[in-house]
Amino acid sequence: MNQLTTTSVHTAVHTAVIGGGLAGLTAAATLARAGKSVLLLEKARHIGGRALSQQRGDFTLNLGPHALYIGGGASDILAELGVAWTGHKPNLRGSAVYQGRLVPMPGTPQDLLATNWLTLAEKAAMVRLLWRISHTPPESVAGISLADWVNGQTRSAALRRFLHLLARTSTYANAPELSSAAIFLRQFQLAYRHNVRYLDGGWQTLVDGLRAAAEMAGVTLHTGARVISVHEHPGHATIFLADGQTIQATAVILAVDPQTASQLLPEHEQLKQWAATAVPVRAACLDVVLRYVPHPDRRYVLGLDQPLYFSNHSAVAHFGPDGGSVIHVAKYLPPGASDAAQDEAELEAMLDLVQPGWRAELIERRFLPHMTVVNDLARAENGGLHGRPGYALPHSQRLYLAGDWVGPQGWLADAALLSGKQAAELAQEQRLEIGAISNLHPV
Repeated sequence: MNQLTTTSVHTAVHTAVIGGGLAGLTAAATLARAGKSVLLLEKARHIGGRALSQQRGDFTLNLGPHALYIGGGASDILAELGVAWTGHKPNLRGSAVYQGRLVPMPGTPQDLLATNWLTLAEKAAMVRLLWRISHTPPESVAGISLADWVNGQTRSAALRRFLHLLARTSTYANAPELSSAAIFLRQFQLAYRHNVRYLDGGWQTLVDGLRAAAEMAGVTLHTGARVISVHEHPGHATIFLADGQTIQATAVILAVDPQTASQLLPEHEQLKQWAATAVPVRAACLDVVLRYVPHPDRRYVLGLDQPLYFSNHSAVAHFGPDGGSVIHVAKYLPPGASDAAQDEAELEAMLDLVQPGWRAELIERRFLPHMTVVNDLARAENGGLHGRPGYALPHSQRLYLAGDWVGPQGWLADAALLSGKQAAELAQEQRLEIGAISNLHPV
């Protein structure tokens, strides 16, 4: 990996990107391919952020369940940057958990007919509901909360539960009173038209591909680089690192969460407000590797009356040697505090129900109690996606934002990559006013 030497006291670049997740890597690669000098600073030892995958023995585990939506923007940007990946469509036909037992989930007309938790009238109403969800323009309900939208669609408690199940699964969010209904409609429509992909080798393939694209274009990566503050001056910005180094840049892209961005610019009132009011989307995740799956036919199970998720990802994509299975179980957490021990017990109970006997087949196990899925929920009170911060930081001439909480486009990885590209294109217009690269010494 390229690093700055400890003797480098002062560095000048066109753009410094702070944060090495999907948004930061996309921004850095986009700028460097446009001929700009780019330095990417990541405080962790490894590039990738929440898209990192971890090796557990011979198996690759994502940090909780990950799925790439096709048609939402991310896949197009990956193609533009030459990032190759392979993946497969999961079969979304599965079961649901209702009142502690497995019941058919109406994924096909045959399943719908067999569903015993809906009346005949409710089954007919569900067909009409699914058509409406598929054809309603998302922006037409951007200012309506998911809860209000669902309540306005049907009086049936069973159908409302099913709509909330679809919303949790497609958005990863469990805040119906706050979330914009537009996010659900957007994600559902993408999945309906294009499905999603589970990626062979996990999301590390995207991290590695974006890093390779960035380095090939000339980006210098500096890991273990903790930025403590950013100061904007006429003509440039100065970045101060914890190790005493300073960096001058014509433009700076903050590809970090709102709290970190506010800490780096403590005098910026708008950032302070965004950080204080952000509602992170979180999930508790139990990831297991089994040498044998007791019920291989149970690949995909969702909680109907509980915010739970189960999927055997290795039944679709390749994560390790043949024979073993990588399974992700998750609980979509509501805003606020959560009892990690209780959440873990609920996830284990889900596994007991879906795959009884799984403990005897356990190879690897990992519990992630509070995984951040999205750094800020797109809320109805703010107009959904259009209420998120823009790519250019207000009241600044050369500071930009990127991340899954930024910009009026996309959700999840789509938002991260789209914002990285948009921030890069804005930063690209900044004129280099502090000279060419001086003493940048990669080793």
